[in-house]
Formats: sequence, C-alpha cells, structure tokens
Amino acid sequence: MNGQLVRIVTHDTPQPCEVMDESPLQTQVRFLPGVGPVRAESLQRLGIETVEDLLWHLPRDLVDLTEVRRVGELEPDILQTVRGEVVELDDRRIRGGRRMASVVIDSGDEFLKATWFNQSWVLGKVRHGDAVLFSGKPKRRAGRWEMTHPRIQVIDADDLEAHGGLLPKYPLTDGVTMEVMRRVTRDAADRFVEHVEDPIPEAWWERFGVVGLHEALAGVHRPESVDDYIAARRRLIFDDLLEFLLGLALRRRAWREARRSPRLPVSAKIDSRIRRRFPFELTGGQERAVGEIVADLDDDHAMHRLLQADVGAGKTAVALYAMLVAIAAEHQAVLMAPTELLAGQHWQTIEGLLEGSRVDRVC
Repeated sequence: MNGQLVRIVTHDTPQPCEVMDESPLQTQVRFLPGVGPVRAESLQRLGIETVEDLLWHLPRDLVDLTEVRRVGELEPDILQTVRGEVVELDDRRIRGGRRMASVVIDSGDEFLKATWFNQSWVLGKVRHGDAVLFSGKPKRRAGRWEMTHPRIQVIDADDLEAHGGLLPKYPLTDGVTMEVMRRVTRDAADRFVEHVEDPIPEAWWERFGVVGLHEALAGVHRPESVDDYIAARRRLIFDDLLEFLLGLALRRRAWREARRSPRLPVSAKIDSRIRRRFPFELTGGQERAVGEIVADLDDDHAMHRLLQADVGAGKTAVALYAMLVAIAAEHQAVLMAPTELLAGQHWQTIEGLLEGSRVDRVC
C-alpha cells in the first residue's frame, strides 16, 4: 500500500462532520440514543436539529406526581399516582382485532384495574407480587376504580418514599411521544448541559437572586423538586427580560445617535422664570426628574424619556417645565393626551399656570 492510510467506511459509520462540530452542542440529535433518523425528522418540525436546540426546547409546565395515594383515596378524573401490589395480569383479543392488556393492583384497601390497548409489551414489565406505581386519571366504573394507559413504574416494595416524580410537559409533534421527549431531553441535560456558555457572570447570580444557567437548564429538564423547577424558570425568565431590556437600550441608543436636535440649555435665569409659574415648590421626585430632563435637553441628541409616577404626583408640572424650556429657546411644544376629557383637564391646568404670560397657547 506504499505507506498510505486506508480507511474503510460503511453505511453505518457516522461521519465526524455530521456527528460533531467544534462544540458538542452541535451534535445532530439523530445520533442521540433512542432518536435515530425517523424521530429526528419529527423533531425537526419542532425546530430541533442539534443538541443545543433540544436543550432549549423548554417544557411548558411541570406535572407533580410526588404525592402517592392508596386506591381508596383517589379522586376521579384528576391526574394522580397510586401505589399497589400486582395481583392479576391479563392479555386478550377484543373486537376489531385489538388486544387489551390489563393489570390489577391491590393497595390494601381497594383494587384498581389498569388497561392498555395494543400495548401488550406492558405485561413484560411486571410480575405477580411486584410493587408498582400507576400515574393517570382514574375513573369509577361499576363500583371499581380503573385507569386507561397509565404511566407505570416498578418499585422496591420496601421503598416507602417512592413516588411518580416531577415530569416536565413539552410541546410535541406527530411521531414524538411525551415519554420519548422526556427521555431524550433528560439524557441531553445529563450529558451536554455543562457545555452551554452562561452569558451572565457568576458574580451576578447572587446579586440578582438567580441560579447559574447550567443549573437552570438541568432544573427544567430533570427537576429534583418543585423549588428547583421554580428557581430554574426564574433564571430563564430573567434571561428573557434581560435580553429584552438590552435590546431596548440598544435601540434607544441607535435612535438617539441617528436623530440630532438643537441644544436647549437652561440658564439660571430661565430656570427661575419657569419656577415662578408654579405656585408651589417642586418635590424631591420632581426635582430629580427635571434635572435629568434638563441634562437631556442640553444635548444634541433627541430626548426619548418615559416619566412614570403615581396619579397626583405632579407629572404635568414636570412636562410643563420641559415645554417652557423649549419655548424659552424660541421653539414650540405640544402636549398630547389619550382622551378629550384628559386633554381638557390639562388645558385648564396649564391655562391657570400660564395666566398673564406671553406664551401663545392653542387647544
């Protein structure tokens, strides 16, 4: 072979460029255990192509099955978890060629019958005498409790703390069941969450009362407790809000830089003349607002500001101060109101404050 390296490639040999990019997060989901090409096509309809996409496919809700009941404590048509011992197994063919598998459990006070259609494989998971948990919505029929297609867990009979768990509830599509989605996202969180880059410095976590991003993603996909899930959601909501506020700040800066405006400096004389129009001293809050507005007006960028305060706090007086600054610089000012009634009230207020002045007013 003259020293040449020969690599034998079969159809089953995954190509490195397909499996892994520079980051493990770019691994195609079809290479994850339990996915494959067919399910990968279904996941693609949800916008999931890579491990990173899967980690950011967040649950809409959390199903809490940590409370375990006896059969006699069940309530109809409510998602619950019941514990019991398997006392009967059955598999039979019914009308239409379908098969019906059933398992009866005894919780010591009453019996419950669970039924699955065309899922006889369920019987391979349990045996007579097994301790099991059923999670589903029970119904009372002919004096007997029943569940259809419940979630089943075989547990240690001595484990009195066993429960149905905390189950994330994901958006789905055809070809992907909730159980499959939970399994693959949990596996992805276990294997890949540490590769996600946290954009927020660790020093900020305590300052803003949030957990790290790794803990947050793990907490939504495989929560250990309801508190873990709530803390995880809080961090993810914080990220959304921070991104929104940063976007607003960037847009505001771009807006200011793109719009030049004449500077409106406020001299001590102008300030004194404006203040004489108010038959009261400005409050501390009004003084702070006026100071910030004066600084904005003395810039060559357009002011873009939201003035927020309680009803009766004096927002109109602050707005009038800003308008009079513009008028003192031989410009015009407009005060707009959302309703005719409010516009009339503002007009009366301003007319009273500007009585005897040379400021032209039009309503």
